[in-house]
Amino acid sequence: MIQKRGVFRLLGLAFILLGGVIAWLWWPTGGEQNSIQAASKAVRPEMDIFPAPYSEQMAFALLAAAPEAQAILAARDTDWVFATPLGSREARRWVEMGCWDDLCAHVVAYNYDDGGTIEGVVNLATGALVDLWQDTTIRPVASAHTLPAALRIAAQDKRVTAVLGDLSQAEVMMVPMNTWLLDNACRDDWCVDLTFHDPAGTGKIFHVTVNMAEQAVAKTFYTRGRVNRPFRDITPQRNAFNNDCREQYGWEVCWEMTAHDGVNFYDARYQGQSIFSSAKIGQVEVWYPSWPGGYRDEIGHSASVPPYFGTEVTDLGDSFQVSQLFTEFTRWPNCICCYRYEQIMVFHADGTFEANFISHGPGCDDLSVYQPMWRIDLELGAPEGNLAYVWQNNGWVEAESEQEFNLLPDVSPDGHKLATFSADGELSYRWAYMPTDPLGLDEALMFLVRWNEEEGDGPILTGPANTFEPPRQWLNDEPLSGENFTVWYVPLMTTKKGGPWWCMPDPAPDVSPCDAILRVSPAGPLPTAVELQTTLAAQEGERAQATPTALPTPLPTADPAAPQATSIPDEANQLEEESDPVLIMQNAGCFACHALDDYGRTTEVGPSLNNITAVAAERVPGLSARDYLRESILHPDRFIAPECPNGPCLSGVMPAYYGERLTAGQLEAVLDYLLDPERAETATTPTPTAVSIGAQVTPTANNTTESTAVDSTPWLIPLIIGSALLMLALLWLATRRRV
Repeated sequence: MIQKRGVFRLLGLAFILLGGVIAWLWWPTGGEQNSIQAASKAVRPEMDIFPAPYSEQMAFALLAAAPEAQAILAARDTDWVFATPLGSREARRWVEMGCWDDLCAHVVAYNYDDGGTIEGVVNLATGALVDLWQDTTIRPVASAHTLPAALRIAAQDKRVTAVLGDLSQAEVMMVPMNTWLLDNACRDDWCVDLTFHDPAGTGKIFHVTVNMAEQAVAKTFYTRGRVNRPFRDITPQRNAFNNDCREQYGWEVCWEMTAHDGVNFYDARYQGQSIFSSAKIGQVEVWYPSWPGGYRDEIGHSASVPPYFGTEVTDLGDSFQVSQLFTEFTRWPNCICCYRYEQIMVFHADGTFEANFISHGPGCDDLSVYQPMWRIDLELGAPEGNLAYVWQNNGWVEAESEQEFNLLPDVSPDGHKLATFSADGELSYRWAYMPTDPLGLDEALMFLVRWNEEEGDGPILTGPANTFEPPRQWLNDEPLSGENFTVWYVPLMTTKKGGPWWCMPDPAPDVSPCDAILRVSPAGPLPTAVELQTTLAAQEGERAQATPTALPTPLPTADPAAPQATSIPDEANQLEEESDPVLIMQNAGCFACHALDDYGRTTEVGPSLNNITAVAAERVPGLSARDYLRESILHPDRFIAPECPNGPCLSGVMPAYYGERLTAGQLEAVLDYLLDPERAETATTPTPTAVSIGAQVTPTANNTTESTAVDSTPWLIPLIIGSALLMLALLWLATRRRV
């Protein structure tokens, strides 16, 4: 009996071990509540942003209890989005109502009936409603409050469940993002993008775009995966920043971290004279032509891309630099949409200041455009009376009304586009974009906007799709020069595939960032017409004999331990015209949307360019294939192709800047290549410039992708032990029967 009892114990233990292994392998790993809680935790900051004893719920309750707000909220379908304390500079407009030292909060609710937001400022200490307003142009950032609703909407869509099955078991890859799409209602509506690992094990990311206004899924699509790279664990350093002031090299300046507008540099003075009252980044708009659409990223202590490592101040010998790194993932760069930004300002002893922004990448797809939106509230001597002149047609023209213009390529002989003066003419500054792209394809926009309340002085929230909102919605031809005005600076930082190594979507070999530098330098009076003619003539003579020169080296990052900007080889710095048509098209981003031979995409965006010779010759009566293609490249909305892979082709998708980005020789080289009947037989595949995902990859628990070699250690040991015990028990029984 004792021996039989021992055998039964062995059998029982073996079956328990085997059953545990089977349950571990096959039992679902979480429920809907766990999934929502995990995603919500990722959205919320990891520190309490409200000073004790206040809270976000308290801010919501104070706004809802105010009679003025009740009248608006009761009549409309609304949801809370977020509430954040106002820093000292952001709250300056309401300081007379007791708003200082984080005692007031900015509260935002989404208005489903009218679109846009209902916003207010409440005094947490007194409970009073300080201000209340509505804005139909706002599309707010996604938050922990919007996530459960977005997940519930996605779980009811058959396209989503066909891929993910039970959504409660799916792993949310990153925080929900404020997104926009050009091919459906998410061009104008408030939409949120949810991301999941592809359960098929491809390593790609499955995107679910939820239209919050329509309460429906607008679109689903995939973006590519990446293999893992070594990383440094930075989890404990999340939301690390330092608010401070500094006096050095004649400068006095303060800065503070905002909720969604990055670091706000404020009250900047040089030699006792005020220069600007505020400089911050309202949003970083990211454009992916392959979707077509993108994200409205925000940087700040309550934003989708929070600060890390703390604010660094570096003495550069004749200047000092203040820099702050923002990153979305703690395992960077092991993620699909790795948003890692750096905001930098440098203050020089001669009175020059520089605004720099670095996107360390990699983004969600091979081709993208990063657009940080700097708002600089100019205050030369005093807010009112500042004068503005823009370089146009070989001369300085006073900016009498609000306007936008391109900072490149039409600049003054000394490289400036904007000249600003104090009312008395004593302070004079010139504004110039510093090129960093070795191909000379830098682009940047500038907006001159008259200062008005609720036009960016307080917290800035984002607007509809790809319209630079803010600040474009505030351009209404108001008088500008001689008034109080702000300068908005928006560089367009375009990624490329192919050499030279600059602004790559994949780290090569570690990081290869895009950076954009605006230099603002003190200067004297504007030159006279005669002086300008003399300078232009001299420079024309110099250009006739000059050889190409290297571009300025990008500024180093402040933290030596942080990733450094990739140095560009000297030979890549030369502004030589690229002649290889394939590289021209790669660098121009053509293959992000179009398929041609062995290059490019075959889904989602633009029509295929294969057999384009025959198609183009028949598309428009009276136009040859060459003329049709030339017009389609230079003026893409002039002729819209009837069919694209994802349905009818849309206007406004293909960029209209190729007339500026391509030289006449490059354009003709591309046309020759497209129309060459022997191209398919003679074309050679270029050397890959990014990591190719050839092998299958599978999602892992830490939101990264790895090869299909699965770590079997956790379940292999109990499986072996259980099997051995079972075999011993069966062998013992067989031996007893024979006896």
